[in-house]
Amino acid sequence: KMASTSYVVLGVILLVAACIGSKPNFLILFADDLGINQIQINTSLYGYTGDNYTIDTPNLNKMAQEGLIFQNWYSSFHVCSPSRASMLTGRYSIRSGIGISPSQYAPNAPGPETVNLVLSAESVGGLPVNETTFAQQLGKVGYATAAIGKWHLGQREQHMPTSFGFDHYLGIPYSQDMGRSFWSPGAPKIPFIPNPLPLVNGSTIVAQPANLDTLVQDYVDYAVDFISTQSAAGKPWVLYLPWNHVHAPNSCSARFCGVTRRGPIGDAVHEMDWAIGQVMQAVEAAGQKENTLTFFTSDNGGPIGNDKHGNLPLRDGKTSIWEGGFREPAIVHWPGQITAARETKELASTMDIFVTMLTIAEAELPDVLLDGIDLSPVLFSDTGKGHDCIMFYHEAAAANASGELFAVRCGDYKVYWATHSSRPQPYPDGKQDPPLIFNLELDYSESSPLNSTTAEYQQVLANITAAKEAHLSTITPVPDQNGMGSEPQYALCADPDSKSKYPQYMNCTISPENWHPSEICKAEACLKANPQFRKRCSENVTVTVVN
Repeated sequence: KMASTSYVVLGVILLVAACIGSKPNFLILFADDLGINQIQINTSLYGYTGDNYTIDTPNLNKMAQEGLIFQNWYSSFHVCSPSRASMLTGRYSIRSGIGISPSQYAPNAPGPETVNLVLSAESVGGLPVNETTFAQQLGKVGYATAAIGKWHLGQREQHMPTSFGFDHYLGIPYSQDMGRSFWSPGAPKIPFIPNPLPLVNGSTIVAQPANLDTLVQDYVDYAVDFISTQSAAGKPWVLYLPWNHVHAPNSCSARFCGVTRRGPIGDAVHEMDWAIGQVMQAVEAAGQKENTLTFFTSDNGGPIGNDKHGNLPLRDGKTSIWEGGFREPAIVHWPGQITAARETKELASTMDIFVTMLTIAEAELPDVLLDGIDLSPVLFSDTGKGHDCIMFYHEAAAANASGELFAVRCGDYKVYWATHSSRPQPYPDGKQDPPLIFNLELDYSESSPLNSTTAEYQQVLANITAAKEAHLSTITPVPDQNGMGSEPQYALCADPDSKSKYPQYMNCTISPENWHPSEICKAEACLKANPQFRKRCSENVTVTVVN
């Protein structure tokens, strides 16, 4: 059976290669904190209502009508840094040591104690230098490579995109609430030291603070230039575009303030959709629409505190082990290769982007254990199969893998040996004895667990326990990147002596005009959508660190 499947997969790949005649381009559109219900798509699948039709996303809908829509697409993790590590490397982040609470596993790490599973703005660690990204492998077979947007895998030079195969980088190296800006002037708690939010080009800080209301346009301009330049040169390209939207604060340009009925978060989603339309138009203008494979998805579910409707009808959201923390919207687009307006319920993962691109480009897969699979059979055939099982880690601690692997889904069933929630749920957090089992095909809201006394329950538990143990047997210890802690000297600062030039602003400021963005302050729609801006537009920005 395995040999037969391999021949089918090989046949599909060879057929695609013959049809396109040259290496295709790859475009990865990666949203931040976007739930399955925050984009509006014409589909029979659940979710995808644009938060009950309050947010319009016409460009993503167009992409979906021309491509393949997924119902069961998963991130590898429930927060930013570990999920991004997995997408870039095709491996669960437990294999790279990202996504581990220092307070739990490294209490003596430098910097204040933290339970946060993401890398801080002054993180010592980051994506390990021995990990391999898709950019490195595609670059070896002639691809031009660029990353535009949020990185969040370490801000030290050895952890930045240009150290991992990306020829070009423009973006904010972590979440947009992890530095101070007009949109977020208040002080977060240490260890997120509130330097002004930096915008980095390559390895150079070009704005600090970044101007969040022009940021999306900056990203679009950079993307359009990269696409047109590489396409004109006849060079295949891969563009990784991890948007800062829709992570808090929900910023947007003045033209998008108040355009949706969902408030600032809806406006941010709508602006992201507009930007995606601009990038897709650039692909078409370059004559590359039929030669570009595009992926759209998100790094994790939406946070319940920010948008309680964004993950419906799934349970809970970001930081939780429930479906709302891991299940994402996903569209894959390649006109002429992927049949238009298709839907699939096959299990898929952000880790599959890595393997799928390298396989189609005939690039070498790195000599490491990969958790992603080649999705070509699912993309190009109605009968292709996705993953057998998906793993759900609470923390990515290889030293305690069996204790942190809280849940596993195989087929329609998901078993919880333990739960963790972002908000109170009917099932208290912690160990579940007996384990909870849900049939997600019939009960996608996880409301009615199977009766533990039934034969169905016992058979499912036995099968999925075997899959869990087989996966755990592949986990080996790796250095804990979060456990390396945080050091103030690694915070990004363009000018440590900026106070001598701009005494009224925070140190490290090199773009003082961005503390008072004129377009936002002049736009009544922005002031109405964000009442706190009225005072902010007329005052200097002062920040005090909160311990």
